[in-house]
Amino acid sequence: MKRNKLTRILATLSVLCLTMGSLAGCGGEPSQESTPTSKQEESSQTGSDAGASQGSSAEEPQDTGVTFPLAEQVELTIATPDGNVASLADNLPVWEEIQKRTNIKINWDVTASKEYVNIMKTRMGAGGGKLPDILLLPNGMSLAELGGDGRILPLEDYIANSENIQKVYEQFPNVRALTSADGHIYSVNTVNESAYFAPYTFIIRKDWLDRLNLEVPETIDDWMEVLRAFRDQDANGNGDANDEVPFSAGGHAWYTTYWANAWGLHLFQSDGWYPDENGQMQYEFISDKAKEFYIWLNNFYEEKLLDEEFLILGDENKLYEKVARDEVGAFTAYPSRIATLEQALAANGVENAELIPVAPPQGPYARMTEVVGDMSVNGYVVTKDCQRPDVAVALMDYLMGSEGSDLLNFGIEGDTYVKGNDGTYSFTEKVTNNPDGLSASEVLSSYGCQLGMCYLKLEKREQAMLYSYPEELQQKIIDATDATKPYAVAGLTLPPATQEESDSISGLQGDLSTYIWEMTGKFTVGTADVEAQWDEYVENVKKLEVEKILAVKQAQYDRLESQQ
Repeated sequence: MKRNKLTRILATLSVLCLTMGSLAGCGGEPSQESTPTSKQEESSQTGSDAGASQGSSAEEPQDTGVTFPLAEQVELTIATPDGNVASLADNLPVWEEIQKRTNIKINWDVTASKEYVNIMKTRMGAGGGKLPDILLLPNGMSLAELGGDGRILPLEDYIANSENIQKVYEQFPNVRALTSADGHIYSVNTVNESAYFAPYTFIIRKDWLDRLNLEVPETIDDWMEVLRAFRDQDANGNGDANDEVPFSAGGHAWYTTYWANAWGLHLFQSDGWYPDENGQMQYEFISDKAKEFYIWLNNFYEEKLLDEEFLILGDENKLYEKVARDEVGAFTAYPSRIATLEQALAANGVENAELIPVAPPQGPYARMTEVVGDMSVNGYVVTKDCQRPDVAVALMDYLMGSEGSDLLNFGIEGDTYVKGNDGTYSFTEKVTNNPDGLSASEVLSSYGCQLGMCYLKLEKREQAMLYSYPEELQQKIIDATDATKPYAVAGLTLPPATQEESDSISGLQGDLSTYIWEMTGKFTVGTADVEAQWDEYVENVKKLEVEKILAVKQAQYDRLESQQ
């Protein structure tokens, strides 16, 4: 594979995410025992060749002939977790509007989010009774395996005639990677075109820079100079030159790997699994560049530029408490944090504190920022008990189009939002200043927005949601997005593994992850010597059967390439 092709594929502005946060496979708070990106293991959607005989060939698509509104009403039952509202059963204006426009009556089959996975696994098991027509496939259930057993239907024939889904495929090429190892497409997923909006990034105290007559750092060397000045020159101006923490992180070694982007490493979101310029999968945690990075990171710590307490903070909230106390000069976070942190600083008597997001630094090998991967592992499937799969997929297609996406992103035009002549969207006071005291998200959830089905999550919604921030912060977020996009690279998310592949590496990735984060912490603080113990470290990684995992990753990546 050619590097330019990889760049084109991975730099697409997309992320596939689950609608419900409790089932999301896209990033999250790290744990001490698992890969900190909180991504699901590929085994959650293992495939098999058993489903290869199911359905007709995608080369001979069915003519669904579905046009909305339907001449005769069709009822569909959709199973979904409840999300942010108590029930999806009644009085959801967005879905009432969808029914008017499609003539599809939705019967909601709602389960509490915490119980959804276990309950749906039971229902999807053999002999589980009549299934809903459409459901959000829970974590840990295999698309191709279920398809091979006939419990979910292959959808590619219907999708071939689905105008909006096909447009999504064109705009976001990696969506095609959802094709299972058996060659079938079993799910339609929410697509997030705002993946790069308000990116996770470096945030620095601009007022500290100004006090010390320093410029915003552009390179790793610049950062070192700035942080040394924060350490030594009473950057917070309280008369004590020893109480500043130049840079802090959120309680796990994972956060330090954000710096590794500057070494061209994909440790932060891709967990180190990434192809080289020849399309050969590598485990970058044992690469020569990783060794260089760890040596730099240890020096970073030894120079007291990195918070000595970062490994015992517990979580990001403890970091934010230190920021609010005027102790921290720089850290990583989403720009949306700036407003509350500046308010907290002001409440603590810190006048004129200013936090700004900045573009990633130029490092020895790269200037990039790795954002969350571009494919979720779960989506909405159509079950064997659905009498009108053509209508089910047509509904999905409608929701992926402009009309459906507007409804699920913004609600009802003229009620919850208005559209300007310039194409911009803005929420009404019912959303921005709700008379019942509901937040914007609560209002939109009560309407049924972003709930219950796949849709295209729009960047315009994210921009419109900035209304709650001061204009200055709105501009900072937009500027941060614009500054970061040229350097943004999507983390690599691979298509489903086969059942055989998954079985071959069962449990191995968890053991490897535990060891990697343990050693990352030790290399950072110096309880393990990078130079002296590197060979031993690499050998231990090999003993954890990294080569076996790499072989599976390679097979998955090869399938990804073949589907482009």
